[in-house]
Amino acid sequence: MYWRRVRGNVAMAAVVSAGVAISLAGCGGSSSPAASGGSSTKAAGAANLVMTIWGSDNDTKTYQERADAYTASNPDIKVKVQNIPVANYDQQVDTMISGGSSPDIILVNSSSAPGLASRGGIVDLSPLLAADKLDPTATVDPGRVDGYKFGGKQYALPDRGGNIVFYYNKTMFAAAGVPEPTVGWTWNQFVDAAKKLTIRDSNNKVTQYGVAIDDWPNAVESVTTSFGASMFNSGLTAAAVESPEYRNALTQYVGLATDLKVSPTLADYANFGQNVNRDALFAQGKTAMIWAGVWDIPDIVKQNLDFGITAPPIAKPGAPTMEAFGTGLAIGAKSKHQDAAMQVLKYLFSADGQRPIVTNKEDVPSANALIPEWVATLPGGVKYDNVSADASAVFSPPAPPQINQILKQWQQDLDPFFKESGSVEQATTVAAQHINATLSQG
Repeated sequence: MYWRRVRGNVAMAAVVSAGVAISLAGCGGSSSPAASGGSSTKAAGAANLVMTIWGSDNDTKTYQERADAYTASNPDIKVKVQNIPVANYDQQVDTMISGGSSPDIILVNSSSAPGLASRGGIVDLSPLLAADKLDPTATVDPGRVDGYKFGGKQYALPDRGGNIVFYYNKTMFAAAGVPEPTVGWTWNQFVDAAKKLTIRDSNNKVTQYGVAIDDWPNAVESVTTSFGASMFNSGLTAAAVESPEYRNALTQYVGLATDLKVSPTLADYANFGQNVNRDALFAQGKTAMIWAGVWDIPDIVKQNLDFGITAPPIAKPGAPTMEAFGTGLAIGAKSKHQDAAMQVLKYLFSADGQRPIVTNKEDVPSANALIPEWVATLPGGVKYDNVSADASAVFSPPAPPQINQILKQWQQDLDPFFKESGSVEQATTVAAQHINATLSQG
């Protein structure tokens, strides 16, 4: 769940968060009652709150509608939604906090929350949740909740969701006589299918790819995790990208293009023309499988493809494969109204508080109770049963405070390997050096 998403009415785009440069002292956060573990069940009193978000006009409308629904039953607490352009979001939230006008509720993702938490910018919700006997995993998949933990403490609650999934072209599978994938589909079964689904003409030119891969970090994270590998050690104190498991996962994944030739290479994409990527190839009916997000559904439906969605293949039995995406909501540690903010946050986390996400077709709600309602809005009768069948397949990779800086450098370090100009050993050795150097800076 590393990547911030910008969403319009249908389309989404992933951009790397610019990082959070909040100059707050220490990791203790606020010393107010809410921050120090006082119960949030007491009367919050009258308050005018500010909630910062990024996104589209529909996002602003939806968040304000949700906040107003709370105010309708609690007229003393009002919430003003402030939409900040995503390119300036972290910097402006930083300025608001350091300038003494901290937002009361802050939209975060799992790459921005650790930095905010480590700098004391957002409240540790753990004691507040315990005081209210609120278990977030009763509402949302545990793997999604974990994406907003840092140092074992819960700093935000998941709000909007979705996760990486696996699309496949049913027509192509039927023509090749290959059984359709299901939850628990193994890596070996996937590779075998990719070979059978790759079609070449008499000149050995590929006319249909079995799968389309690229260097999208979320797909890479899905694959490495499915092989039992991780970017960091368990304590998030050192890189783990030099491990045999991580290198093997990268080799198997990139080898689909470079060795098995069942996927385009990065050079092939460049030769296909502008804006041709794995999503476009699937929508054009030129590849049988892709890793992607749920935001692709409307565009693929428009192409009249007969397609299915399931969980990505598993390399190591029991390993999760669906990396969680999304945004969460946190409470500003310098907010003057933390008790009121917690009351609003609890409502926004509930199924009733999230229902406008569905009705306004904004995104995927994180509350499991609303998933059937969201599925009912999908175009073309798209089925989601395989994806929602196994909550244990959803995961959020643990992240240190420096995750934004690390990911940006990681992409640069792995680029030679993806482009066949360097070995996996060389790429991961360099990446590990950079990761460890960044982690050592604290």
